[in-house]
Amino acid sequence: MAGETCPYPFLKADPMAMPEEFAWLRDHDPVCPVTLPSGDRAWLVTRYRDVKVVLSDTRFSRDLNRPDAARMNTAIGFGNYGNPFADPPVHTRWRGLVAKAFTPRQVERLRPRVRQIVEELVDRLIATGPPADIMEGLAFPLPITVLCEMIGVPVEDQARFRDWVHDMLSSELTSDERALAAVTLIEYSKALTDTRRREPADDLLSRLIQVRDEDDGRLDDDELFITMMTLLVAGYKTTAAQLGKGLLTLFRYPDQLTALVEDPSLIDSAVEELLRYSPPGAGVGITRYATEDLDVGGVVIPKGSTVIVARHSGNRDEEHFPDGETFDVRRPTSNQHLTFGAGPAFCFGAPLARMEMAIALEVLLRRAPRLRLAVLEDEVPWTSDTAAQAPEAVVVAWEPEMAIIGHA
Repeated sequence: MAGETCPYPFLKADPMAMPEEFAWLRDHDPVCPVTLPSGDRAWLVTRYRDVKVVLSDTRFSRDLNRPDAARMNTAIGFGNYGNPFADPPVHTRWRGLVAKAFTPRQVERLRPRVRQIVEELVDRLIATGPPADIMEGLAFPLPITVLCEMIGVPVEDQARFRDWVHDMLSSELTSDERALAAVTLIEYSKALTDTRRREPADDLLSRLIQVRDEDDGRLDDDELFITMMTLLVAGYKTTAAQLGKGLLTLFRYPDQLTALVEDPSLIDSAVEELLRYSPPGAGVGITRYATEDLDVGGVVIPKGSTVIVARHSGNRDEEHFPDGETFDVRRPTSNQHLTFGAGPAFCFGAPLARMEMAIALEVLLRRAPRLRLAVLEDEVPWTSDTAAQAPEAVVVAWEPEMAIIGHA
């Protein structure tokens, strides 16, 4: 394979598995040319240290809206739109403003409410009894409820808001149906923004409206909306997918699930290992554009090339994670994974995602003893979106007579 151009993305029959090609490439051809379904060429980066180099070097641009950038297929490019996907200084200004409104301290303030939401969702699951779909009963409603409350969507509007977001991001609906949901969501969000300008509240949207940079600049309406959409896409669908994939991974390795049940102090470590081993939306990878000739791992990537960094491959790199193909909830270095990115575009929502996942796992495993998959693994339905493949339903069972009913 070395020196040749191979087709990418790699095919895999098991949606939970890592394509075998990545391990070979890390050892023999870690920065290699690939051919996309469109016929365009790109460079694929698979080693941990090289992935970090590309993500940390701003000469690898995030702007893929260029005429010579590679396209995934004849209909779809890798174009990224708006300030979250811009290069410095535009991205630096946007991120600085958002970071002032979305601080780790403010995220930590959400912990009691996140726990309450999880406990209430698990209450309903236990009251209904097994079997139950964890995606419908917990993984989807948890992050969108948290986001609605954090943004400041009134309680009476949250059900509609959740439906619009779900439809806008659905890979199962038609493009017209997704577009209708997006337009409706835009109109609602603009109206809510106008309301918060007149009547500020203690919520993220009000803080985003009020925040200023060192030059007394503010986020304009388009920037506010793009920020909200970024939070919704990353904070809803991705978090739900991670929780679903995380549970499926634990079911696949019952010894690790048992260790977690017997020692809940491993929860935080397990969350990091799940993020490393089975990240959400691994799909194709993160794309960049080389603005000049750049050396990566001893290979010169020519100016004008599209570069794909495979974070999920880097997460298995045994140079950085010894025995990296093994899932181990006790792994001490799991939190060095690349799932939230690296460099100036590191995901600022990472603390919230970690919190939601840790609380969900702790409460679920504590209150639903002997939790297990209620169907065969190959009967689990998956979305058709190969770029962000996720389980559509994860039907589980537990011992109802041992379940903890109600919460403090």
